Amino acid sequence: MKKIAKVLGIVLAILLIICMAIGITGYIAFDSMLKDMTAEFIVQKDISLVVLKDSPLLAMKDVKDTDIVGMQNVCFQDSVELMTEEMEKETGFVNLQKEYESLSAMISGLYSEDVPIAILDEAYREIVELEYPEFTSETRVIFTIQYKQEQTSFAKQTEVSKDTFTVLISGIDTYGEIKNISRSDVNILAVVNPSDAKILLISIPRDYYVPIYSGINSIGRTDGKMDKLTHTGLFGPECTVRTLEVLFDVPINYYVRVNFTSVVDIVDSIGGVTVNSDYAFDDFVVGENIFDGKRALEFSRERYQFKDGDRQRGKNQMKVIEAIVAKLTSPSAGYDYVQLFQAVKGCVQMNFTEEEVKALIQYQIEHMPAWSVETTSVNGSDARDYSYYGGQELYVMYPDQATVDAAKASIKEYLE
Repeated sequence: MKKIAKVLGIVLAILLIICMAIGITGYIAFDSMLKDMTAEFIVQKDISLVVLKDSPLLAMKDVKDTDIVGMQNVCFQDSVELMTEEMEKETGFVNLQKEYESLSAMISGLYSEDVPIAILDEAYREIVELEYPEFTSETRVIFTIQYKQEQTSFAKQTEVSKDTFTVLISGIDTYGEIKNISRSDVNILAVVNPSDAKILLISIPRDYYVPIYSGINSIGRTDGKMDKLTHTGLFGPECTVRTLEVLFDVPINYYVRVNFTSVVDIVDSIGGVTVNSDYAFDDFVVGENIFDGKRALEFSRERYQFKDGDRQRGKNQMKVIEAIVAKLTSPSAGYDYVQLFQAVKGCVQMNFTEEEVKALIQYQIEHMPAWSVETTSVNGSDARDYSYYGGQELYVMYPDQATVDAAKASIKEYLE
């Protein structure tokens, strides 16, 4: 499977390999890291008022009570409500609003000057730029607020050192703090059987065109609207979990969430990695390349220069994380575990409890099982179709039901 290393490099390294260093570095450093990674989940959104670049509105103080504000509730109703409240506090009046049926329609309304201002949840900026590539240079932000919300736990807890359990591994396409909401670009479902030391890994393409399902923390809109799997990340991990629970007809116990900063910081903390490239592109060469964190990320993200696009990107991501795993597991590797703790600390989130992670650690230390890993992936066919939450036609992948059914059968076999 093309993205197996995502799990092995992040989850296995964090939950199993790093744990082996406790005797060397001391329990306190690890315990501190673990508290951060398993803390209560908080999502963070940046919400902006956007105007055209040549607009006379330079700041909130320039907004008049006659200015109509463009908004749409399909994607970010809570963001609209918060910005409306903040605008009233700042100006002393409530502006009229024009609701659009989609994000795409709202941005079109801004460009056509149907409205002079639009409320934008910044997590959607890259979706807007798929239709309007120059959107950022052609517009300005005149006001921004930051919204933080604590999420209720939705873990389905079990005895992780004995019972077979499922974990969604979600890789989000953002830098900085892990709590920032963003698309879920890497999605792997892991089925872990600790008793038999077996792991099943199922890779699901980011562009899988599936019905989207919400939850107690998520969008709360009509379930079953069709969109790309990657867009579920915009509503937090619970939306991705619920959507995949429906797709595979299986409960998902936990999730682990990582971001792009994870790759940069982890590679730098272990002194870089050596990766073999299948193709020459930019200044990467065919064969051996030595990467620091920044270079490893650049190599992992590129897709437009390859005929196979996202599929080749998946292969390259695998190569990078395989290199991370190889270095982490090498007995001759001389890197600073404390630095590695710090690298992981701010860019990984999970809804395992501290006690559950420690139980896994204890199991690994006491039994030192030789884990066997079975890998598979679901596939599909390339197409273009309507993105409900993007409000426009986008590239998607129609699921191949035969591969989905095969994955469901494998999951059932592991769980029985």
